[in-house]
Amino acid sequence: MINTNRYHYLAFALLLILALLFGACSSNNSYIEENLDALPEYLEETHLTRQTTQEALEELQRLNDIEMPPYTLGPGDKMKVYVYDEPDLDSDVVMVKDDGTLSYRLVGEVDVRGLTIPEATKVIEERLKNYVLYPIVSIIPFETRGTSITMLGKLTYPGVVPIKGRMRVLDAIAAAGGLALGYFQNNSVELADLERTFMIRDNRILPIDFVELVQNGKTIYNIPILDKDYIFIPSAINREIYVIGEVHQEGHYFYQENMTLVQSISFAQGFKPTAQSTIYVIRGNLSHPRLFKINTKDILKAKVRDFRLKPNDIVFVPKHPIAKWNQVVNYALPSLQAVQSAYFINEMIKDIRGQ
Repeated sequence: MINTNRYHYLAFALLLILALLFGACSSNNSYIEENLDALPEYLEETHLTRQTTQEALEELQRLNDIEMPPYTLGPGDKMKVYVYDEPDLDSDVVMVKDDGTLSYRLVGEVDVRGLTIPEATKVIEERLKNYVLYPIVSIIPFETRGTSITMLGKLTYPGVVPIKGRMRVLDAIAAAGGLALGYFQNNSVELADLERTFMIRDNRILPIDFVELVQNGKTIYNIPILDKDYIFIPSAINREIYVIGEVHQEGHYFYQENMTLVQSISFAQGFKPTAQSTIYVIRGNLSHPRLFKINTKDILKAKVRDFRLKPNDIVFVPKHPIAKWNQVVNYALPSLQAVQSAYFINEMIKDIRGQ
């Protein structure tokens, strides 16, 4: 019985050889320029405009005006509890346990999980009425598990940053130590590529222009941070590509000069059986990317030249046909985040081992 995976690899290798041979035979011909007038039939390009300018401005206004949800208690929170005119009941350390309860004098176990500070105060006051006449309780948190934002990429201290108060984007960048610096030709340079920096909330890219925000001080982009927001700041120096989707080894790969689409798929160990033949290459700022739609069947059959990649391209191999252009970026985001997070963790491990 034929091993389907082995057969798949052999077929892909054969097609890859044919494509490379075809590329060698036509090496004297220049690659097709990437403009609409010069694109061949197998390749389509579009500019993904996520929103009109007016729509973006309206959304930015909504994002700036958003009401911060009140903080709710949960496991790990520590607080001080005072009762007016009852010093014997004062406690400097009361902690919410893993089951969402706290232990307090006289009243015992109190379930406060998901309660706001005023709500928890009322619950304790009600319990104390059996022992104290008209109790007035004050709860003062001093250590909370808090909410957080994940910030990866070229920051001084990338990772999970706790949200303190009404933090905004620039506050979060500052809390992560600011943009990372490096040395190039004996000069200190910023390593961050702000043009390709993006922010995600609820699996959706927000219309934040980080160049306008950081370099030009446009405060409309300095929106409040919410729990579980995600910011990725790519490198301005590294030359890499991402291959994600229906390939055997999603990953972050070093860009080589004149690197092509088929070569990138070979680095990713080839297509999975579930892969579509239509591949998408996302190029540029994820807020306003250029998108190339490529039918790989003609490339692998050596009917047309391979598509040449550029540094920082994202190669996305979908599992299902995609009807709308804007869905491409949204479908690709979870895999892209996973690859970036894995890369960041590996870099941390390398740094630790090197110490």
